[in-house]
Order: sequence, then C-alpha cells, then structure tokens
Amino acid sequence: MIRKNSSKSLQHRLIAVAFIFAGGTLLASRAHAEIVGVELLEWKQDMTGTLEIQGGALPPTEADLQDTLGLEEGDYLTQSRLWLHWLKNNYLIGTHFNSTRSGTATLTAPLSFGGVAFAPGEDIKSSLELKQDSVLYLYTFVSIPMFRLGIPFGAQRLHFDTTVESSTTGLKGEGSDGGTFPVVGLSLSLQPAPVFHISAEAEGMKYNTGGNDFRFYDMRAQGEIHFAPFIGLNFGYRKSVINADLEGFGKADLTSKGPYITLNFAF
Repeated sequence: MIRKNSSKSLQHRLIAVAFIFAGGTLLASRAHAEIVGVELLEWKQDMTGTLEIQGGALPPTEADLQDTLGLEEGDYLTQSRLWLHWLKNNYLIGTHFNSTRSGTATLTAPLSFGGVAFAPGEDIKSSLELKQDSVLYLYTFVSIPMFRLGIPFGAQRLHFDTTVESSTTGLKGEGSDGGTFPVVGLSLSLQPAPVFHISAEAEGMKYNTGGNDFRFYDMRAQGEIHFAPFIGLNFGYRKSVINADLEGFGKADLTSKGPYITLNFAF
C-alpha cells in the first residue's frame, strides 16, 4: 500500500512539472506580442586603435591607444536600448552607450596631439570618451514561428572627446567632434525552442559628407533564454569598427570587441 501511494505521489509530481514546463514554454512563445521593451547590456569591451588629432599649425602624430597614450584596453560599459513594437513586423529601436578610458604613459618619441608638441621622456595623462547613439527602424519581412529576418535602417551618431596632458609642463592637447550618418543592416533570429533563441544583427555604412568620412559597422551574435514573455537573458559577442576622418578634428580608427550579457524586459 505504501508503494502504491509513493508511486501515485511521484506521478502527480511529474504531471505537475510537465504542466509547469508546458505553461512556461507557451508563455515564452508569446514573447512576440510585446509592445515596449527595455534592454540593459553589460559589455566587456576591449578597444584598440589609433588617434591622430589636429590643431594649430603642427601636423598631428598617429598615436596608438595603448603603446603611445597608455589608455586602458579593457572597459566595462552598460548600453541601454529601448524599443517599440507595433503591427507584428515593425520596431523602432533607440540605443545609447558611453565609453570612457584614461591612462598614463612616458613618451618614447615626439608626439603632436591637438596642436601641442610633447617631447620624448615626458610623462602624460590621457583620456578618451566615445558616445554612441542610434535610432533605427526595423521591419521584419520574414516572420514565421521558428525564423525571423529583417532590415534595420536609421541614423547613427558618434562623438569623440580626447585629451593628452603633460605632467611635466601642464600643457594640454585636446580634440572634440562627432557626426551623424545613415546606417543599414540585417537582423535574423532562429527559434529552435520557445524558451531558447539564437539571433544576430549587423549595421553599418561608409559615408562622406561635408569633408567628413565615416566607415562604421557594428555586429553581434547571441543566445537568448526567455523565462517568460516579460523577461529574458542573453549571452553574446560583439564587434564594432569605427574609422572616422573629421575635418578640424583628425582621425580615429577604433576597434571594439568582447563578450556581453543582457537583461531584457518586455511589456
């Protein structure tokens, strides 16, 4: 008699677990019905590249971010993203992040930065701030239960703010400028299970306007775990390349990459 009761109890537990799992997958499968979404992305960003900052009559020197300026390669930054969803296939997406680095170095060669000359042997303090904002419209022209494919397009804005200051003389060279340009890309999502998705997206553009040249692309791929319609957790890898040649500012050739994790809320 005890064995029968134990067996029935086990069966009831298994049935309860099955119902909970089925309910969770049904809820997760309705995630496409969200109207407003918020994503917080924590990115372990490694940035490398060079700066060539104009100013005054002195021709600028190409400065490596780490070897010349002593800037930190690694940074943890948070990107915020807000989206609106309507009529099944339409999204309006806004993003913002701010990356800030600083460092110190002793120059081994002459440096001309922002119109200021620095001599070999000088100790310098340097900083670089990059602000990146975008507004994109995404239309998913393929939307079936296990696959989505869409085209995002819109505007990207970049702003650079950088300084080099001599700890020896107190002289400071600096540059600050930015610009807005159009971008277009591709977005896809595979949904092998209601609670697990695989997605990738990329946006970019090569653009020239008013003597300013931009070459930009931003790519990421991720696995998504959807616990319920209103919350999800993503793990992925991202790479961004910026080549900007701005009149009156100079050149910035930057590559950023690294893993990230995001927390999503949809309503």
